[in-house]
Amino acid sequence: MNGIVRAAGRWFSAAALAWVALPLAVQAEYEDDATAMATARIAEEVRFRGASDEVMLAGTLSRPAYVARDLPVPAVVLIHGSGPNDRDETLYGHKPFRMLAAAFESAGYAVLRYDKRGVGESSGNLRGATLVDYAADAEAAFDYLRSRRDIDATRIGLLGHSEGGMIAPMIAARRSDVAWLVLLAPPTVSGRVISEYQNLQGALDRGASEQAALAVAAEAGRLFDILQADLPTEQRDARLYAALQRIGEQRHLSEAFVEGQRQSLSSPWFRHILSYDPAPALEKIRKPALVLFGAMDHQIAPSLNEGPARVALKGNAAAEVRVLPGVNHLFLNTHSGAVSEYPRLGGGLSPVLLDTLQDWLAVQSRRGQDNLIATAYYDPR
Repeated sequence: MNGIVRAAGRWFSAAALAWVALPLAVQAEYEDDATAMATARIAEEVRFRGASDEVMLAGTLSRPAYVARDLPVPAVVLIHGSGPNDRDETLYGHKPFRMLAAAFESAGYAVLRYDKRGVGESSGNLRGATLVDYAADAEAAFDYLRSRRDIDATRIGLLGHSEGGMIAPMIAARRSDVAWLVLLAPPTVSGRVISEYQNLQGALDRGASEQAALAVAAEAGRLFDILQADLPTEQRDARLYAALQRIGEQRHLSEAFVEGQRQSLSSPWFRHILSYDPAPALEKIRKPALVLFGAMDHQIAPSLNEGPARVALKGNAAAEVRVLPGVNHLFLNTHSGAVSEYPRLGGGLSPVLLDTLQDWLAVQSRRGQDNLIATAYYDPR
């Protein structure tokens, strides 16, 4: 999730004032093994209405070709993380959602992945949207699948990555027709806690001393205090801008850069997510749920999020929480876990993730078949 540096794509927040973005022209070099992993598939370009009449979402609906077109198949909606994500969740040349789609297709699932509102071929305003708006868009994608005859409406799940890992529970908490959830690196504490951690860890990854990193995190905290103060909008924005100008003068930052920080920090999305607590929605989930964290994730760290996930899901006997070794926030095999390493990583999604998903989906398929048998022999008399 990205707070004030949009270019990076995932949750980089107020310490961006001390963060130097990697050039977007740098592309990861690796063999995209998605097509090799998947069985033959049928792909269809689709469009469906999002949260409002102004939002028309464009995406790709794919399904394994070996399943007859007139036979309804189970399906999944892929819900991306924060920032301007396309349907593949492209970042530094990596395309996690394209590879996840291939994995699900191989397991017999149809997959719907779509461009976020205002991105790619989807219409709508990305800048003014909040987490609630993105959840409504994802729910519209879920309902679109339910409307199709070639999809088994009783076996549609949601997979959310990063910010999507907060959105999927928001939907499932109020809908009983969500079959299951897979949450990859979901934030399970407030956005403020996440952002403060990212400021600290990001500074350390850039080589700062512990003392300097703590100072960066404290500086971000002061900006967050302003954002969360109970003040009239104009007064809050004036205080924020004054604080950013002081930081800009100290670090010799351009006025344009400072203004960009002000706009991002004061955006409806960031102000909402700063205070949003994911735990209540997680606590309401009673469907099968697989929650996975990367042991070397420097953005949504297991040290902060695994424990709260287990606490929130303790009442759900069908929920599993795991930490996968050796992988980062994108579930790529990693050396350090630092964001700066992303462009240099290759090999696609980690086999430990794909194997874990495959095994879990096999269990869900058996459950689905058991439910079909039980329904077929149910006699209401």
